[in-house]
Amino acid sequence: MADKRTRPHLDRLAPGLRVAGSVLLAAGLVHLYADRVVFQARPFAARAALSLGDPRVAAYVAERIADEAIAQRRDLMAYRPLLVGTARAVVSSEAFRAGFQRTAEGAHQLLFSQGAERVALSVPDIGVLVRSALAHDPELVARIPPKLRASVTLGPSGRGARALLKLARLGHRFRRNAILAIGSGSLLLFLGIALPRGRQGALLKGGAALATAALVLFFLPPLGRTALTLSIHDPALRPVVAGLWDSFAGGLRTWALVLAGIGIVLASAASSLARRVEVEDVARRLWRRLQEPARSSTGEMLRAVALTGLGLVAALEPMATLRGIAVVTGALVAFEGLRELFMIVPPRVQEAARQAEAALADAQQGHGDWVRTVLHHALVGLLALGLIGGAIFFLRSPEALPAAPALTDACNGDVSLCARRLDEVVFPGAHNSMSAAELDGWMFPNQELASVSLLGHGIRALLFDVHYGIPIGERVRTDIDDEAASRAKFEKVIGKEAVDAAMRIRARMQGQPTGPRAAYLCHGFCELGAMPLVAMLEGVRQFLVSHPGELLVFVIEDYVTPADIAAAFRESGLERFVYRGVPKPPWPTLRDLIDSDQRILVLGENDTKGVAWYHPAFDVAQETPYKFIAPPEFSCQPNRGGSSGPLFQVNHWIETLPAPKPSNAAIVNAHDFLLERARRCQQERGRLPNILAVDFAMTGDVVGVAAELNGLAPAPERPAP
Repeated sequence: MADKRTRPHLDRLAPGLRVAGSVLLAAGLVHLYADRVVFQARPFAARAALSLGDPRVAAYVAERIADEAIAQRRDLMAYRPLLVGTARAVVSSEAFRAGFQRTAEGAHQLLFSQGAERVALSVPDIGVLVRSALAHDPELVARIPPKLRASVTLGPSGRGARALLKLARLGHRFRRNAILAIGSGSLLLFLGIALPRGRQGALLKGGAALATAALVLFFLPPLGRTALTLSIHDPALRPVVAGLWDSFAGGLRTWALVLAGIGIVLASAASSLARRVEVEDVARRLWRRLQEPARSSTGEMLRAVALTGLGLVAALEPMATLRGIAVVTGALVAFEGLRELFMIVPPRVQEAARQAEAALADAQQGHGDWVRTVLHHALVGLLALGLIGGAIFFLRSPEALPAAPALTDACNGDVSLCARRLDEVVFPGAHNSMSAAELDGWMFPNQELASVSLLGHGIRALLFDVHYGIPIGERVRTDIDDEAASRAKFEKVIGKEAVDAAMRIRARMQGQPTGPRAAYLCHGFCELGAMPLVAMLEGVRQFLVSHPGELLVFVIEDYVTPADIAAAFRESGLERFVYRGVPKPPWPTLRDLIDSDQRILVLGENDTKGVAWYHPAFDVAQETPYKFIAPPEFSCQPNRGGSSGPLFQVNHWIETLPAPKPSNAAIVNAHDFLLERARRCQQERGRLPNILAVDFAMTGDVVGVAAELNGLAPAPERPAP
């Protein structure tokens, strides 16, 4: 305890401690808020994507997209208004925001890790989205550059922006010190309340100091926005910067209100114990203080600066000023309400104690009064601590920040799938998805629609074959070293009749190659039908760009080198979507895969060596047999992959060489038949069928069965086409 000689010094020191503690607490909260919103890459990117909902930011980005298109195709100048309107629709889409968010994550690393002064936010595949939005005008679609990119270069423009960037980098460097500032501020505030003689008055003043600091913090976002926008040289950028600022700093006002609430709780608790402090008395004293001249020239100068500043704030930010007046009024009303609460609740709780004290002797009455006083103080203190603890808990929760939307609301079509691991999800699949009646000149097809079209109808696992081919005229000649060996091998796969047809076509192909040797989608012999692998992969890329919440599985029956598979993925732009993790449990969730943009698991049946993301199919998946001649033959016995693979593929089609029959698919793909077999295989093998592969996926209900196996509402069975 301090002696009588040190008490006056402590009383004089206490106000400074309370003010310093409140300021340090507010500064620590700002730093902590910045750490949660700005200094971490994922939240930073989410806020950047959220800013696209601001009309000022959306309009600017749409203008840049239109300008980029015109820069690549000058003849589009005449369509600029239409392009800007279309770009506005694209910017508001989920697909664009997903790409923008991932780009912003990379920009964050440049800004804070590498110290770049200017950062280019370049969202890939804008051409895909713009073309899709203009699908009603094929002539204009043909004019849009296929590799259009939206590039927005951001960098500090003006002293204020440069100073803010330097401050942000300094804060990022010392971001771990936010808790230290909050702890130090709390300690100083506590000492400013505990050291002086009149602790109740000190508690009231400490709460008032904290509430005042919070009020300044409440005005900081609009004031900072005004100062920052005024420092920007380019008038066109000012509304954009204002929109970005609001997206990042808007949540700070909620934190300021919570901090003010803590100060009001402290002040009202002290007032309820003192029972003599009235709000109107405080207001009258403050008004007299504003009217009276200061005691020194320095004080008079500070008073003049403060009044001038308040006047400028009211003039420059009238709405913020009105909001601040409303906040102050609300704080005063809350103060009165809390004080009444602190004065009413403890006496009611004390009633039981009073009844017990009635039995005490008159000599103990003084002791009873002391007990009631202590109990009243204790109850007020506990109630105040409970309210403050609730405020602190709120600041630690995700709800303390404005909700930033996820990249997508659903994963593979449903929100409930997002939290599931990849091996807990069923993917409806298409066997020989490249072999389609939709494609001109394709003989003996296994599907009604080709791979990319199937994706649009809910198929999420594509099984396809890749061979080397050489284009000669309008057909493709299979590039094989040993024709006899290849003939014998593929007779087992597609049948002798199909191989004979391929060899007849092959014999009629004359002339020089019209293109280089390349990887083609073919079933055995490319003479029976072929499509460039790169072209199909480009279509898949466009689908994934337009549908940012979808994940796929590829099972490739590969007769080309892994290096050429990788080259095709790279050339098509699909490589950036592949899963690069370890293909074994524990698998990531669908949400994790979507957020990291690793949305294709790529498996190869033959040779996958040398490509890190290309995995041996039957090390990763186990399967059922696949050569069934009639429906009663369907079994769930182990086949390739044994019974050890972490994923499970159910092969479900009737094999009729050379031509698969849609009439068989109508039977075995029917909802009840397919669901019964899938559940039987799940029971016998003890694994969820992760890939449900069928022929003629548009016949029957493979998508609906997969949904039901995923625990979603069953889809109605589609009639046969």
